[in-house]
Amino acid sequence: MQSHQSKEHHSLAKGLALLFLAVMLAALAARFWATEKAAGLTGPTHIAAGEALVYLFAAGDMFSLTVGGELLNVFPSDRTGLSDDPIDLRILSNGQLLIAEQRPATIKVCNPENWTCRPHEATPGTFARRQFKVLPDTPGTDLLVTDAPGDMLWRIGKNKDEPQKLLPEHSLAGPNDLAWGDEGKLWVADTDHRRILELVPSPDGAFLAGREHSAVNDLTVKERYYPMMLARRADGRLWVIQAADFSKAEADLVIYDQEQGAQTLVALPRGAYPTDIVAIEGAALVTDLEQFIVYRVDGDTAGVSEFGDETFRGHLVRIQDRQNYFRLLGGISLFALILSAGLMVAAALKATPKHKRWTEPPPLLDPDNAADQVPATTGVYWLKRDPKMERSLKWVEHLGLILFITLVVGALALYLWIRNFAGPDPGPDISNETNDLWMIVLLSGVMLAFLVPVLRLATRNLKRRLGTDGKRLYIRLAEGRELSVEPSSLFYTGQAVLYRHYTLPLFGGKQRAIYAKGEVETWLAPLLRQSTRLTAVEGFKYQWKNWVSRL
Repeated sequence: MQSHQSKEHHSLAKGLALLFLAVMLAALAARFWATEKAAGLTGPTHIAAGEALVYLFAAGDMFSLTVGGELLNVFPSDRTGLSDDPIDLRILSNGQLLIAEQRPATIKVCNPENWTCRPHEATPGTFARRQFKVLPDTPGTDLLVTDAPGDMLWRIGKNKDEPQKLLPEHSLAGPNDLAWGDEGKLWVADTDHRRILELVPSPDGAFLAGREHSAVNDLTVKERYYPMMLARRADGRLWVIQAADFSKAEADLVIYDQEQGAQTLVALPRGAYPTDIVAIEGAALVTDLEQFIVYRVDGDTAGVSEFGDETFRGHLVRIQDRQNYFRLLGGISLFALILSAGLMVAAALKATPKHKRWTEPPPLLDPDNAADQVPATTGVYWLKRDPKMERSLKWVEHLGLILFITLVVGALALYLWIRNFAGPDPGPDISNETNDLWMIVLLSGVMLAFLVPVLRLATRNLKRRLGTDGKRLYIRLAEGRELSVEPSSLFYTGQAVLYRHYTLPLFGGKQRAIYAKGEVETWLAPLLRQSTRLTAVEGFKYQWKNWVSRL
């Protein structure tokens, strides 16, 4: 009766283990799904302003507002055709919207009244595929484009066969936003040079470096000296967003005079992650990706308030609530994943009979309790090996190579999948992550490669055979050569017999005996009374000493 109940308990535990495995896989899938959904629900990223309207992009939707903050329309992605966050927005003089995208790099002009879009006459081509900013040239249909990865400023247009370089090489380093100054001059956020730089038009249509203002000045807070975005105020001064090494949580707004440099510091709310700035009616609008807020900075008082009416702010709050929901769901999924994994292991242990849960190590080699002498034999008696061990040796030698190839191919496939998922132009952050992953894959492959010689060495040791004629120990090496050794020349531990640089294991993996039951006790143990016993540490030192002596 008790045995029947025990079987029922083991069957129930086995079923629970399978159930927890299914829950674990479901939790893993839910974790990936929730994380992806949360990543798509971003706060306001880019903004453009004209004389009467403001356009803003957030979480796949395009918002249209008055300059006073009244929400007019919300255009979803199936209306605008935007599948990803744009890299820049500009309102043209005719009221149309210039949209720059980076996956793939395209520039198009859209009529917001009916959302008909056409490609712009200028195209960035292959020279600026990501992290670029555009500014309509005045006059004409040409565009000025900063290429942050390429450290260059370009002019592209309908009548230009090739993009025109507007500055000598190395003039800029990681340039970002652009704004027109006085008399056709241009200001650029020269990010990695930690400055804003004035560019003066030259007769050949290019630009020459003019005035510059360092972002490392008396108003700089900590290391917030990387100018990212800028916009020109009505009075000619410049609004400049300065970040701390591209940090999410540290950025300020600094007002620069074109002649005198930094004049006023506007401290943004703690944790602000500004992603764009535009100037409207004596104020600036700043988007905050993390807080789901658009700030309005007053040009006279430098006071910071929220922009937009209750309807608009309500939209942003709902997007943030959805993001928090999916983040919470992702956290719950992760907890369920860990919990179900633990329960699955516990149930699997419960489903396994107690005497099979853990492999009991065989008793240590004990020559003192063995027979006084080896049984009589004619010739050399070779100890019989365990049949299961013999079968294992047929494939274990190739296990290291198989494992190495499998893991490397799997890791490479994972890397390529992530690269493909990220797209051809993943941006600097994702690019760095994938490069780190590739380095991990490479280092892991190198480390796994050591498994091959280690397993081959272990297999060679396991293939060595032991025999005796009753007086001496015989060793048959893997290559077939035989050695005859006096027992007094041997050393042994509880796991192996040692002779010079040869290791003769008595147990394999999981303490599985290499030789058949009773073989070691009957034929080997009596001889080892004349040998020297070593502890595990002493055995390691002995092996190391003999290995080094052979070098």
